Amino acid sequence: MKTYFNDAVIGNSRVLACIDKRGELVRLFWPHIDYPQHLDSFQIGIYTSGSSYSTKWLQGDEWERSQRYIPDTNIVETVYLSNDLGFRITCTDFLTIEDNVCIRYFEVENISQEKKSINMLGYSSLTSSIGDMRSTLFDFELDCLVHYRHNYYFAVAANRKVVDYQITNDPYNAAVRSEFYGIDDVGMLGQGVQAWELGSILPGEKKNITIYICCAHTLKDAALSVSHIKSKNIYALMQETEDFWLDYLKSGKEIITGNRELDELYRRSLLTFKLMSDEQTGGLLAAPEMDEEFTKCGRYAYCWGRDAAFITSALDRAGYPKLVEKFYQWAVDAQANDGSWYQRYHLDGNLAPSWGLQIDETGTLLWGMLQHYNLVKDKSFLEWAWAAIQKGADFLIEFVDKENRLPKPTYDLWEERIGQHTYSCAAVYAGLKAAVEVDGILDKDYVNRSEWERKAADMRNAIENVLWDPVQNRFYRAVNSTVQGWGFEGHGGKKEIVLNPKGYKKWVSALDIMVDISLLGVSVPFEVMDPQHPKVESTAKAIEYHLTSPEIGGLKRYETDAYMGGNPWILTTLWMALYHIRVENYEKAKEYLEWAAAHKTYLGFLPEQVDKYTGEAAWVVPLTWSHAMFVLVYLELAERGKL
Repeated sequence: MKTYFNDAVIGNSRVLACIDKRGELVRLFWPHIDYPQHLDSFQIGIYTSGSSYSTKWLQGDEWERSQRYIPDTNIVETVYLSNDLGFRITCTDFLTIEDNVCIRYFEVENISQEKKSINMLGYSSLTSSIGDMRSTLFDFELDCLVHYRHNYYFAVAANRKVVDYQITNDPYNAAVRSEFYGIDDVGMLGQGVQAWELGSILPGEKKNITIYICCAHTLKDAALSVSHIKSKNIYALMQETEDFWLDYLKSGKEIITGNRELDELYRRSLLTFKLMSDEQTGGLLAAPEMDEEFTKCGRYAYCWGRDAAFITSALDRAGYPKLVEKFYQWAVDAQANDGSWYQRYHLDGNLAPSWGLQIDETGTLLWGMLQHYNLVKDKSFLEWAWAAIQKGADFLIEFVDKENRLPKPTYDLWEERIGQHTYSCAAVYAGLKAAVEVDGILDKDYVNRSEWERKAADMRNAIENVLWDPVQNRFYRAVNSTVQGWGFEGHGGKKEIVLNPKGYKKWVSALDIMVDISLLGVSVPFEVMDPQHPKVESTAKAIEYHLTSPEIGGLKRYETDAYMGGNPWILTTLWMALYHIRVENYEKAKEYLEWAAAHKTYLGFLPEQVDKYTGEAAWVVPLTWSHAMFVLVYLELAERGKL
């Protein structure tokens, strides 16, 4: 099993690589940043030539480690220190900007009082994420291993000569024994080990080696990539990469509040956005995958319209409208023929494994397109998007329950229960209102505009009345909702509803009275009602009362939440912060912002959840939606002079 935690992430928007806290490269995605994942294992060690079982793996217990990002870049530095072994090894990991090459630069320093003589070895097993036959060859001309299967080739090369290798007969144990038997130059294991001589290192002396992982679609292209990258100066490549990330930050909105922790987290969030934006398609990644085997969740390496609408809002506010426009190009291409968007997608636009329709996503994407226009004021964007907006809004008005004037039952934003959810209804309302406004901006006078407007008005009235709980003095989470087996959620008796055009039916609870952070959606961000409306105010108070974690603070998603232990989430806490900004309670918003920042990881990433007892990151690092909510709250407060 791989680690669930991607402690560090590097990339170039075409290749995404994940590194754990030991400095081990654990995942490699290409040619898209979500799929396929090719890396089974990539381990580095040192050994004494001619001495059996002398291998010391860098992920072993012999080393003390420290890890950091080079400031304001996506370049990771891991330092390994062992006084017993007498070495300090610094590994610098980054993706080249122009080429699809992952670079691992090692500087080995002898900190002992005696001369040392060592070799470095690299064990690699790749192309394992799909069950095709995979193979490895040793290319004597390139002097490197090449892992391959159909259409995918990964050359693992270095700037030093290979002195030993093995690709058959259990290469990993050959590395453990520090003994190699390179009689085969091609095999069907998909793994191999190779060693490079560092030679004698005097006390205080440093030697270096650069390892390249070159991604290509053919063996010829892999060879060209190796030759090309070896011709470049490693220090020039590092500087070029560092300059790229510094220039990227300068191209956005530069904010300095004087609060170092918040300012650094803002910049780390912007750097994360670029890593999670697929350069080829514009799709936005929810998170780098961390549960390939579906052991604890339904996986995360997809694009959801739900997350993306918040992420694009943050990107726009932070000064990256081109990334937003690229995303909406992706979204328009992904739109279904009936005008809807499905639950989630691969970043190449193909439909991902899903549970069912999530109607909030169609409404949210229409709303998001208008939000983008409101910031950039470019009518050509709306003209380009008009056909998609028209189709989406037409779908929404046909997807209304004639009985209660709300959108028909679909999955909620947490993808857990089918019903007519308050958040989803607010998103659909916002999507229809956005379509009406776009029609007016473009003077289209589309035939269905009046119907969009009428259905939106009816929906607003139904949200305020049908979804209002006069007893609890707050909004219902949903009506006609599937009740899950954990905790008490239902109320008002059961009823049978029709689920689809084939007439299949399902028993549901008439009312869902659970307090849920998403109830804020009626005001933030979808503006069905004013944030100071009494119904919104009383709902917000109920949310804070019922969802605040008593041990460490922060807000969980809903009362009976049991996912990964029912922890407070970063994005939910910052959602409440956005509400407090709307009602001008800036100190409370700042308190929530600082809480989120206090629970970042040691490398500055925001997780999905925070352990409710320890305060440590509990699941999924980094979550792009968490960073988006941080940026939105940070900018709102900073621009008001409240930080």
